[in-house]
Amino acid sequence: MSLLKKPTSVITVLVAARVVNRLGGAGMGFLGVRLTRDLGVPLGTASLVLALFGAATIPSRVLGGVVTTRWGARAALVAGLAAAGLAQAVVAVGDSLLVVGSGVLALGLAYEVVEPATQTAVVAGVAPERRASRFSLLWASLSVAGVVAGVLAALVTRWGVGALFAVDAASSLLAAALVALLLPRLPRPARVPRVWRAALRRDVLAWSALCTVSATVVMVVVLVLPLAVDWAGHPPSTTAWLLVAGALSAVATHRVLARVEVTAPTHRVLAAGYALLAAALACWAVGGVPALLTGAVLEGAAGSLVVGTQQAVASRLAPPGAEAAVMTVQGLSWGVATLLAPLVGGALLGVGPRVPWLAAAGVALLLAAGHARPPGALRPVRSAA
Repeated sequence: MSLLKKPTSVITVLVAARVVNRLGGAGMGFLGVRLTRDLGVPLGTASLVLALFGAATIPSRVLGGVVTTRWGARAALVAGLAAAGLAQAVVAVGDSLLVVGSGVLALGLAYEVVEPATQTAVVAGVAPERRASRFSLLWASLSVAGVVAGVLAALVTRWGVGALFAVDAASSLLAAALVALLLPRLPRPARVPRVWRAALRRDVLAWSALCTVSATVVMVVVLVLPLAVDWAGHPPSTTAWLLVAGALSAVATHRVLARVEVTAPTHRVLAAGYALLAAALACWAVGGVPALLTGAVLEGAAGSLVVGTQQAVASRLAPPGAEAAVMTVQGLSWGVATLLAPLVGGALLGVGPRVPWLAAAGVALLLAAGHARPPGALRPVRSAA
């Protein structure tokens, strides 16, 4: 009971809730297994259901922005997490394609609601000059939680895939309870006219488009890395250890960012992050366990520098009252990247196993060079600075 009375910071509650939710979030990779093996659904039908899930995540983020704008970040977080938990419970206990498919679609619509709410809560509860490291902390914490979630999934699936979704449902509901009970009171969102028009200003769209490029590179990495490790003749456990190394590197780099973010120019932080990403991709192109491990460490550090800083820049572009809408638009870069990455990565893999790494490294180098220029050369970063 004393925990409920003890003052807590916004970022502490957000990290705790999102980590708890992520620890039980390994079921996403088993949706296809739940449909095909447990219910005997044909592969083509299961693929269609999964495609509908992916498509539903895009309006889900917009829905999160709308709820956050109207009723605040706390309401959106609790509603999104609770809805996801209920949908996962349906997937866990359903015994027909109609029931489980409905649960999968509902899960897709709830899946991204928490993202704009989380980012808006950070904007409301953290000083502008400290937002990059706080966003980075969320990113790094979720990376670590994702690795642990894989270990938990390996244990829970001994009792069946349905049990895994039951654990997922419990974790989502527990995270919703944490937010409802512990999140400090946040300022009510200001009522501004044409809030979404403010979020579609040219500078916001330009920044979101630039974020989409780097997000696509990251999603190509997510797609290609397990395949590259497998083609090199390494066991799947190698990929798991690479993910662990990347997650730990992200946490360590967050500490560095927290120390320098007040004095370091934003464009230079981004340039350093993209340079590290290019080096990581070059290591993976070389191959071999030492190079793969080095690349994983560099990639984790790059993500910690880039993702948090990108979100901090977007938050500074938002007029008062339009924070949720702007963060929603910027966050859609990940939805677009998730759709593009399989197409881009698959086409590059068809040319050769090293081509995705080399092509992505070239894009990262271009991004690093563009951000290394004086701040005036990149207007979104200049306005953020």
